[in-house]
Amino acid sequence: MTPIAAPATLPRVICDHHAPRPGPTLIAVGGLHGNEPAGILASEALSRRLHNSGGLACGRFVALRGNLSALAVDPEEPSNNPRYLAHDLNRLFREDDTDRTPDHAQRDALRDALAAIEGERTGPVYLLDLHTTSSDSPPFIAVEDSLPARRFAERFALPLILGIEEDLHGLLMDEATARLGAVALTVEGGRHDSPNAVRTLEAVLCIALESLGLTERSWADCFDGREPLEITRAAASRHAHRVYDIRHREPVSALPYEPDPSAEPFDRVRARRTRIAVQEGSDLLSAESGLLFMPNKQRDIRVGDDAYFVVRRVGWIWLRLSAWVRLRPGLHALLPRILPGVRRRRDHPHDLLVDPEIAAVLRREIFHLLGYRLVRFETTPGVSPVRRLARAVALSIHATVVIARNLISRGSTDDAHEAGDAEWIVSRHTLDRAAHGPD
Repeated sequence: MTPIAAPATLPRVICDHHAPRPGPTLIAVGGLHGNEPAGILASEALSRRLHNSGGLACGRFVALRGNLSALAVDPEEPSNNPRYLAHDLNRLFREDDTDRTPDHAQRDALRDALAAIEGERTGPVYLLDLHTTSSDSPPFIAVEDSLPARRFAERFALPLILGIEEDLHGLLMDEATARLGAVALTVEGGRHDSPNAVRTLEAVLCIALESLGLTERSWADCFDGREPLEITRAAASRHAHRVYDIRHREPVSALPYEPDPSAEPFDRVRARRTRIAVQEGSDLLSAESGLLFMPNKQRDIRVGDDAYFVVRRVGWIWLRLSAWVRLRPGLHALLPRILPGVRRRRDHPHDLLVDPEIAAVLRREIFHLLGYRLVRFETTPGVSPVRRLARAVALSIHATVVIARNLISRGSTDDAHEAGDAEWIVSRHTLDRAAHGPD
């Protein structure tokens, strides 16, 4: 592996275990935020267990530290470390972000480390980005909503959050998917200072090693006789195996910002009724109805940070229907011909352009069903059921006319177009495309 320049007292590589036989590569990244050491501690604990038990059966397990600059502020007391120095490292994995700050330098070094690992792969690559939360949240997993990522995430018995990559750009999870072709998960192990966070994240790592076939041993002796899956299921409690979809993200827009201490993760919130925080002396009310998710209770809150999210539960029927639809590759070629206001994007064969009026009716959950992530979109205000029904009826009539016209004569509906300023852009998920080939 190519050496990575780093402070001598704080190396990038936590551990690197190779097996004699080829197999999958599992990468764990801990400490992407300076005040979140639990992922590092979990990786160190697991590495010691592997050394004592004879190592891996096949493949490779490598764990890396994330933001060395932030972690090195006070390595003896991690709770004193800042989340980041100038910019949140987990928002910097973007090609258009070329600033030069210590956090950007960490991004570039981490990219080099990941590229070196990827260059030595002997099988598929999986990445776990290990985090903790500022609020007292049950552990959960966030994914780019592709079918391979869903299947991998289901193995951990933790609640699954879909759609986070649409509201948060520049995530390490996205970077690993786009550059490495990795199945990447963001894992939140619980509150920063919770004694159970390290234990939960270590259990997640054990489940990953076992499910990928990298180890053949039982890990129950590491958790007082309990299997790792029992640890994660107990930590998730009533949220185990549930799936949620993000419907709204609210950024911090002004300071001072004081979170409401009574606002807790997965509490039910009502639009324009439930107070989340006091921002610049005024109540910050929830913009959407649903369940509160990741309310920001960091010690050092800055403008632009996430204030909170709102999620809603996704039913198993919807998930199965979504999987069925995505496994029909011919459907994606037909969408521009059967949906009014939907066109293919020029020079981007897996992208669609959507008229904003049509998008207001279809809304983001329909595109999620079809296997598309929203690349560019506007948050549409809530529409009353009556108006939504009226729009849907009008859309259905229009769609019938469009379909009939296209069946009679091949029009220009399927031609490629440039993106207009107002149009939504939706893109088919990278791993879904890789799994099922071209349309």
